[in-house]
Amino acid sequence: MNTRTAVLFSLMLSLLIACGSRDKADETANPQKKQHNPIVLSADGVGPINASTPFNMHQITRAFQDYSVTEYRQFQSGNAEPVIRISEAGKPLILINPDADQKGIFSVFVMSNKIGNALGHDIGTPFNKIYTYDTTEPCIAGTEEFTGKVLCIAPSAQNILYVFSGKWDGPNNEVPPAAILASWVLDTIVWKPDI
Repeated sequence: MNTRTAVLFSLMLSLLIACGSRDKADETANPQKKQHNPIVLSADGVGPINASTPFNMHQITRAFQDYSVTEYRQFQSGNAEPVIRISEAGKPLILINPDADQKGIFSVFVMSNKIGNALGHDIGTPFNKIYTYDTTEPCIAGTEEFTGKVLCIAPSAQNILYVFSGKWDGPNNEVPPAAILASWVLDTIVWKPDI
């Protein structure tokens, strides 16, 4: 394993441990209908979230004012950590995790196809429709909340991880063989401000 790959794997493992507005013209024509500006994931961020966005409930609520924004505590390694959830009609779209000092954003989990992907891959896409045998990015077996899943660096975006799930009778701490992994599907997308 070369140094760059080792650093990427180390950063991927640390991940595991560790502004929309309304369309005014449409509101005027039909005040009952809300139009959302599309939220799109790219290497630069997730919608209005980018590397300089603070982990701040007020600012994130203002950025996603057409959505439900809630903060709750999630237990990680015995500690209660804050998480901000963006949802629509009760279904989570995005989870935002703070950095160690809880001032910046450490990662954003995209959990719905209502969030566009500039890379062109939808949640539910099979592994073999994203990667081919000769173009697979580095992948690792998930741990903790991602046990039984596989994390791979997204094509052409070193700060985006694709999380795949599927069936396999082998050990949870290993990446399945290529023939089995080929049919696993994209489950969650993780964006990090930097890598």
